[in-house]
Amino acid sequence: MRKVDVAVIGAGQAGLATSFYLSQSGIDHVVLDRAVIADSWRSRRWDSFTLNIPNWSFTLPGFHYDGQDPDGFMTRAEIVERFARYAGLINAPVEGDIDVTSLKQIADGTYLLTTTSGPIGARAVVVATGAYQREHRPANQLDASILQLSSDQYRNPGELEDGGVLVVGSGQSGCQIAEDLVADGRRVWLATGFCGWMPRRYRGRDNVAWRMDMRVFDETVEQLGYEIRRACPPIQTGVGRDRDLNLRTLREAGVTLTGRFLDGYRTTVRLAEDLPLNAARSDEFARRFMANVDAYIRDAGIDAPAPPPFSSFSNHDTAPTELDLAALQITNVIWSTGFRLDFNWIELDLNLRDGYPEQTQGVSRRPGLYFMGLQLMHTRKSGLIFGVGEDAGHVAAAAAAHLGAQPALE
Repeated sequence: MRKVDVAVIGAGQAGLATSFYLSQSGIDHVVLDRAVIADSWRSRRWDSFTLNIPNWSFTLPGFHYDGQDPDGFMTRAEIVERFARYAGLINAPVEGDIDVTSLKQIADGTYLLTTTSGPIGARAVVVATGAYQREHRPANQLDASILQLSSDQYRNPGELEDGGVLVVGSGQSGCQIAEDLVADGRRVWLATGFCGWMPRRYRGRDNVAWRMDMRVFDETVEQLGYEIRRACPPIQTGVGRDRDLNLRTLREAGVTLTGRFLDGYRTTVRLAEDLPLNAARSDEFARRFMANVDAYIRDAGIDAPAPPPFSSFSNHDTAPTELDLAALQITNVIWSTGFRLDFNWIELDLNLRDGYPEQTQGVSRRPGLYFMGLQLMHTRKSGLIFGVGEDAGHVAAAAAAHLGAQPALE
């Protein structure tokens, strides 16, 4: 059996950031990935996808943005290239095409990883398998003639069946995909939910810059309450640079908005009568953000442009509560209804809470077992590119202490 000091599972931003700090401490480790570096960014995003944070904020430990367009938004290909460059820069010991199928602890306390390339024994393990592990779809009995894809399976309008598209879920992905489809000339229906939106820029700056200055991303889950983990990220886009994306802009672009998806049988879809409520909640989220920025500007004495007028959603039409997919020639359904954590392959008691393992800033109650990169794992930024470094340093220091090694200093 092959033996290493630390096995890091996953070669995305969380795994690579952890590898950086482990290497700084001279700790023998391997980064295992079932595919390749940054595979989720490479294979689970659609063709027109761009980063939702400005390029200047794409920072990882020892690796700051050095490109020519700091205020732009990287394309999918640029994101993948940057992760690959980072892995090379830090000499991350990545081994691809290795799937870890089970993890357990044996009698001497060693962690045993069963992988597609053979067993590996590790004194410590960092699980950095990402936040979007298992797709969630509402139960339905839609006819087999309807093409159904999850948001991570969608690539472009040309791969769909001819005809209209129902997108279920109005979070970031659902709204961005709906916009991608309607821009291609498709007839699009969007079944909405409670997700709020946020202006891309406000009073002269990107919303990320304001939130960083206001220390919003540093707020912990303990401060916010664990129910925050069930909230969706704000609707926004990097496509077209400084544009807002919300239910109002989508309706103006030609998308037919409906209430929440209830169920589907054969070619009939039933929908809730809650579009006005969903739109009002979404707008209220944006209003709160702007009010918080206004207060911060006032209290800090910042010279900033005046607030722009707020364009709210107005419910002019009655939203349909039932769709006859056959009559409307809707031949595709894209499920943008979220993902769930899946740690069933770990044969240990993780004391799960809403799918999250019990941990404190990535350090589990089991000596030598750590988690990285989960959304809202510790703070608002725990799952974000610019935020994983802080948790990675903490986890690597804990692993060094567990192994009796010297912790890294950045």
